[in-house]
Amino acid sequence: MEDDLTRRKSPRGKTGKTDGHKGSASEHGHGSESHRSESATIERRLHPRVPVSWPVRLWVDSTAVAGRTVDVSERGLCIVISSRTPRIAIGTVYRVDVIMGPKHEVSVTAEVRYVADAVVGLRTKQRLKLV
Repeated sequence: MEDDLTRRKSPRGKTGKTDGHKGSASEHGHGSESHRSESATIERRLHPRVPVSWPVRLWVDSTAVAGRTVDVSERGLCIVISSRTPRIAIGTVYRVDVIMGPKHEVSVTAEVRYVADAVVGLRTKQRLKLV
């Protein structure tokens, strides 16, 4: 049985059920729209992310931490690092080397926006050229 703490709400704060209760999509003139799933998310990024797997080096102090990209955009990237270091903190700026190919390596500075276990979300200060 679902309780209020475990039930996910749609972005508008409604549970998304269309059982005729006040607030259903059909009562608000949205009957022709397909019904959003409860786990739907709203994309807030300015630049869409593209899934890629490139080697990276995240420079923490003077130590290079190896990892791989999960996805990238012009202004951000999500990486998985090989070893979790407690020194990585949200809001901190680090240098990141992205190895896109044998002769194509790019170094950028990026601010940590998200950290969970070995996953780090970064917003780059410079535009990443993805070609």
